[in-house]
Amino acid sequence: MAYVGKTYIVDRTENFDEFVRSLKIPEDLTNLIIKSKTKQTLEKNGDDYVLTSVYNDERTVVANFKSGVEIDEKVGPKGMAKTTYTIEGDKLTQVQKFEDGNIITYVREYYPDKLVATITANFWPGTAKRFYVAQ
Repeated sequence: MAYVGKTYIVDRTENFDEFVRSLKIPEDLTNLIIKSKTKQTLEKNGDDYVLTSVYNDERTVVANFKSGVEIDEKVGPKGMAKTTYTIEGDKLTQVQKFEDGNIITYVREYYPDKLVATITANFWPGTAKRFYVAQ
C-alpha cells in the first residue's frame, strides 16, 4: 500500500467527456468537470480510510469509509448515493447506487508512480478512464 498518503493528479483521460455528458447535468458543470485537473489522495488510519479529491484547487470532496461498508454519500447534482468502497491490495473499487436505479462504478488501480481510474455505469455503454501521475 505504498500509494497511501500520495497525491495523484489527473494527466489525461479516455472517453471521460462522453461519460460526464451521459450524467445529464447542467452544461456549465459538465464543462467544469471535464476540464478539472483533479488531485486525489487516499489515507488510512486503522480500519478507516479517507479519499480526498480536489478539483482545480477550488473544491474539495472528502469521503470517509471502511472497506466493504456501505455509506450515504452526497454526490453533486445527482443527490445522494448508497456507496461502498472496497480495498483489495492496490485496488479501490467504489460502487455508487442511486435512488433512480443508476449505478456508477469506479475502479482505481494504484501504482507507485501513477493511478488509473476506470469508470463504468449501467446507464452508459462505454468505459471511461482517467490517468493520474504521482506528485
